[in-house]
Amino acid sequence: YIMQRNGWGGQRGLVLVLNNRGEWNGAWVQTQWKTVRLVPMAWRGRDDLGVPEEKWTQQDGWSDLWAPPRGYAVYVPQ
Repeated sequence: YIMQRNGWGGQRGLVLVLNNRGEWNGAWVQTQWKTVRLVPMAWRGRDDLGVPEEKWTQQDGWSDLWAPPRGYAVYVPQ
């Protein structure tokens, strides 16, 4: 499950990635941000403490975002 929160006022918004699989999983999604760096600010996996990679959105806003096994990742635009 992947959802985007738009933000409001001075808040930038975020993207939340939930993963219920037993391995790292992600998907290509279209965000509202074009050519922006997305930094993982919070994450947790059940048995995996690996850190999600920073990602960049393409010119049309698409990016592949991942979360650890049975866990989540929160990406924030910079």
